[in-house]
Amino acid sequence: MRPKFAEQRQEPRRGLPLVSAISGLVCVGVVFVLADSLSGTGLVAAFRAALSNCQIKGNIDLADGARTYYLPGQKRYPAIRIQPAGGERWFCSEEQARAAGWQPARD
Repeated sequence: MRPKFAEQRQEPRRGLPLVSAISGLVCVGVVFVLADSLSGTGLVAAFRAALSNCQIKGNIDLADGARTYYLPGQKRYPAIRIQPAGGERWFCSEEQARAAGWQPARD
């Protein structure tokens, strides 16, 4: 006589890997946003700017507080890191940057 539980086949759990993957991605996203906001590196702002096609970088000089904007292709453009926590920002047009009181970079 065989026990009844030996004859039952267990069905594989189909939804568990998907739920685990989704919850893992959500946790990684939350950690990324928190780390970005605490570090002030502006990664979220950079991704948002890239998606919205706003490529003009508004930089604030720490020495004198000058507000300067940089266009793609300018010499210092790749080195500029926008830190929104410090008041720096992205612009979609030169007109928008000038209207906000920012000056064009000289290089």
